[in-house]
Amino acid sequence: MKKLNVISVSLLLIFAASNVFAVEDPKKQAELLEKIQKLERQINELKALKLQKQSLPVKREQCMKAVGVESYCTCVVEKLPANVDYRQFVNILLTPAAELSYDKMSAEQKKDVGTALGAWAKCVDYKGPKGSGFLDNILDRKTLF
Repeated sequence: MKKLNVISVSLLLIFAASNVFAVEDPKKQAELLEKIQKLERQINELKALKLQKQSLPVKREQCMKAVGVESYCTCVVEKLPANVDYRQFVNILLTPAAELSYDKMSAEQKKDVGTALGAWAKCVDYKGPKGSGFLDNILDRKTLF
């Protein structure tokens, strides 16, 4: 049923796109283009939501194997971006920005790194010393909260 909906929406988009160029009124053409873009955004949001729902059990299992704290794993898994699994999350946490080549990442990748660091900050109960180092840099980031 869901595949049928995606196919129907895709066909609608193709039909609408072909009609956009047949419409001579610039205002109607702009309205049609706006509707098409809105539908495309909605499709992408649905795909991302589906990917996230499918990946939650895998991420949770990875976290439970490594950490074994149910409340922490549930929190982190729900806050991680859809395309970052728990193994990648740990790598992001433990690798300095220079080694991650953070400067060369795309805006979306940087957003995923920020979201992953934010998940850590929101879910962990860090009681260690707050001296200089990587953890302080994470805690000082304005993008976390």
